[in-house]
Amino acid sequence: MTAGRNGKGKMTWGRRGVGCLAAALFLLGALPAPAESPAGESDPAETKAPAWTVSESEAVLKARDITMECEIEPGSKKKQFEAALDRSYRTFWNSNGGKGATITVTLPEGEEAGGVWFQWYDHTHAIAVQIRDENGEWKECGHTEGAFLSDFLPLPERTTEFRVANPESSKKSTPLPLAEFHVYSRGELPPEVQVWQPPADKADLMLIAGHPDDELLWFGGVLPTYAGVQKKKVQVGILVPTLPRRRLEELDGLWTCGVRNYPVFGYFRDGYTLSLRDQYEHWDKFSVHKLVTGWVRRFKPDVLITHDFKGEYGHGAHQVCADAAVKALDQAADPKQFRESYAEYGAWKVPKCYIHLYPENVIDFDWRVPLEEFGGRTAFDVASEAFACHISQQDTDYAVEDFGPCDCSLFGLYRSLVGPDVKHTDLFENLGPVEDEPEP
Repeated sequence: MTAGRNGKGKMTWGRRGVGCLAAALFLLGALPAPAESPAGESDPAETKAPAWTVSESEAVLKARDITMECEIEPGSKKKQFEAALDRSYRTFWNSNGGKGATITVTLPEGEEAGGVWFQWYDHTHAIAVQIRDENGEWKECGHTEGAFLSDFLPLPERTTEFRVANPESSKKSTPLPLAEFHVYSRGELPPEVQVWQPPADKADLMLIAGHPDDELLWFGGVLPTYAGVQKKKVQVGILVPTLPRRRLEELDGLWTCGVRNYPVFGYFRDGYTLSLRDQYEHWDKFSVHKLVTGWVRRFKPDVLITHDFKGEYGHGAHQVCADAAVKALDQAADPKQFRESYAEYGAWKVPKCYIHLYPENVIDFDWRVPLEEFGGRTAFDVASEAFACHISQQDTDYAVEDFGPCDCSLFGLYRSLVGPDVKHTDLFENLGPVEDEPEP
């Protein structure tokens, strides 16, 4: 079958018109990230030779999303597979288990597959890719570990046909909860394709926020500046995982900002309150402190940054983030507190902690400076584009704002073990290389 659409938007299974329709879909938002057209995209009709014949002396070959040009044969629920091609996180294809948990892909003539991008719906899933051996039998050539909701798996050279299936190491063939499925040709991947690194072993900066998108609305240019421009190891922790589609939107937004270490998510159910006390009644206080202290010990950030003590506009979950973060400054350093995470990660003393809107030792960032790393866009521009990745939130009144009562450019130094800020221009002022302290 060839994945395509007819003029009325219905799913079709033929080759006619697929190239033009795929291009139209691509321009209309076939990929979830804001940069919807990969740099250097070429017309398939202009390709004179297979991708692998391009010499090293020629211009760098740009990978293209060729999903809609391929023949795609789902192992089960074929009519429902459109959900994995519609570029919407509200829908997903959930295959049958067993032999039904496969996808066979045949590339168009003259094309070679460079890799597959999987975006899983509600939970991570290990996946393998198989190619045929000399006897025509399917043989596994690579697999993911199932650690990320958004996973890219490169393919061997000269791959023109492959099959997706559960890894051979899996005890059973489980259904595939696939939100989006992308096939790329060989070449340099476009910037929106997410190839995540694991969560940081040692973070330069850790940002703890309540919900997906909070790290943009209330922290503005922090992520574009420190992850995107300065290439710091930035670890984001989100207390409330919320709906599956919002977690995928979160990944799109973080990737847009330049974050490359996969975020961590808590397990607390969303609930809107207007006080710290009420939010702790909704969540278990001990569990929140245990989680946040464990994060601080695990990632050992040089700088910790989190929400306003008053919850910006009063949100109880934001208040809890701030309260738990400052409590963790002492708890993470105390071997007697939360002994389980201490045994696994050891103690950690956070050198610097900043709080949004904290009125003392304030840094007032200018997020409107053009950044060469982002093609002249500002940190404010990038944060706004990242927030646009949160499609489910675009009908709300929220926006990234570096003015007003919740100004995302204002942060106060709550605690420092390396002396007070003098220049008030950088979260890392007074911080040289920081080494792990010896155990007490």
